[in-house]
Amino acid sequence: MSISQVIKTNVLKIRAPDTNKKDNYLSKLYGREVNLSYLLIIVALYLVATANIGFFEQVLTVYPFGQNIGFILSITGLLFGLMWLVLQLLCYRPIVKPVLIVLLITAAICGYFTDAYGTIFDTNMLINSMETDQAEAMGLFAPSMVIRLLLLGVLPAFIISRIHLKRFTWQRSILQKTATLILSIALIAACLLPFGDQYASFFRQHKEVRSYANPITPIYSMIKLGQNYVDELRRPDTFTLHATDAKRVAPANSINNSVKPKLMVFVVGETARADHFGLNGYARNTTPLLSKQSDLYSFKDAVSCGTSTAYSVPCMFSYANQESYDIDTAEYNENVLDTLHKQGVNVVWRDNNSSSKGVADRVTFEDYKSSDTNPNCDVECRDIGMLDGFDKLVTSGSSQNDTPKDTLILLHQMGNHGPAYYQRYPKAFEEYTPVCMTNELSKCDAQSVINGYDNAIRYTDYFLNNVIDTLKPYEQDYDVVMVYISDHGESLGENNIYLHGLPYKFAPDTQKHVPAVIWSPNSNHIDADSLSSMVNAPVSHDFITPTLLTFFGITTDEVKAEPTFFTMTH
Repeated sequence: MSISQVIKTNVLKIRAPDTNKKDNYLSKLYGREVNLSYLLIIVALYLVATANIGFFEQVLTVYPFGQNIGFILSITGLLFGLMWLVLQLLCYRPIVKPVLIVLLITAAICGYFTDAYGTIFDTNMLINSMETDQAEAMGLFAPSMVIRLLLLGVLPAFIISRIHLKRFTWQRSILQKTATLILSIALIAACLLPFGDQYASFFRQHKEVRSYANPITPIYSMIKLGQNYVDELRRPDTFTLHATDAKRVAPANSINNSVKPKLMVFVVGETARADHFGLNGYARNTTPLLSKQSDLYSFKDAVSCGTSTAYSVPCMFSYANQESYDIDTAEYNENVLDTLHKQGVNVVWRDNNSSSKGVADRVTFEDYKSSDTNPNCDVECRDIGMLDGFDKLVTSGSSQNDTPKDTLILLHQMGNHGPAYYQRYPKAFEEYTPVCMTNELSKCDAQSVINGYDNAIRYTDYFLNNVIDTLKPYEQDYDVVMVYISDHGESLGENNIYLHGLPYKFAPDTQKHVPAVIWSPNSNHIDADSLSSMVNAPVSHDFITPTLLTFFGITTDEVKAEPTFFTMTH
């Protein structure tokens, strides 16, 4: 053997152990089995730390760290808890690696665009991304994006692909999955409950901030796109008609022409809760003007159809009841206003809120959120402005040569819309002080929040009293009545819960028990005894549709034998 061969052999012998050591080290690293539950915790922490820089920048802009240390830590824990929960719901052993790899790549890409451009990956952005052509897509590429994608997306994805997962019996796997789901939900609750007041304003006033959370927002948006597609498939091909057998029933005294036309003002209240109405026994007299009105009936046990305006308002005028109502198909169904309009009733909806939520799409609609139409605007337009030009409003459905028509005027209030209760009334109505003067309810003590809310109730009292006084001059020529009922209630800090909108089954009574008030003079052919007998009985939004039809003398089998707030004497 030559000297060179000897040297080469010895070198190989020297190098061989090093190579074996390296191979053994990598095989031990990749060959080690990892518990799936631990892996999901690690990935959740990793995503919170690397994909949410933009999210925390937005949070700190609204909540400076020095003044909100506890809340910032709570948000961090909440984001981790949500991330952990989402991963558990998406990841199961047969598909866990592909799912995690896709999420890591997605988080790296979305995180880059969120941090670099402030991009929010909502449904519109996803649609826009899918419609982007190759040239536009290439224009977005940058060296920093490639580096971030490789380091924070591809590298951890590669590591995930090489990991071996521990195998357990199916019984133990189910037990482990159940335990970790419970722990993640408990963590979310533990982060939410101590700061319920701050989260109430955070979720309502800073919706755009939470949209920066990655990859939760992209996942939610993708699911939403799929849901929208499914909803599109299941939507009715035709508009569903209701009460097709409806007909007007002439009263007995119409033969001698003594019958008067009907005039109802229906006030759709906003965010008012029954137990803060003085009429219902509240310790504060928040309804001083209404309490002096005669012929007034306040229903003590009224409940709403839902806990939000978007849900409740269409439900209030639907032919479905609370149990059968479907918000996804409500806009494809006629409501009671359509029936009244078809039967010749002059129906006018005046709105000082967000909109009629589709209820008034086929009747006269007037927007009173602008000073162009509402003469009573300061920091915002006031409900009282909806009474402007009332006489013209009553006669708008009849020409000068016609006899007055049956008329239904609906007034949709701004009412007690939160959380800025202090803005819901003019300064003259600030009876209870001090008042929480911010949208951030967490910065105020509980009593100042309640004070602002109660002051807003006093303004509703003033508004409803004016509606009644406006109607009184019409008593001689019309059968007049005012109906007021709120769309839903409100939480004011009880059990650290604020505002409204919780799922109906879990929502506290304060979000479902609403004030319902009817002013009914003796001259309008409404049976006063029937009203008196109902004020302490359970009533609900389900009573509205049959009551409207009853008052205007319209019958249909669709609401036959359904309960009403009152009966007629003819």
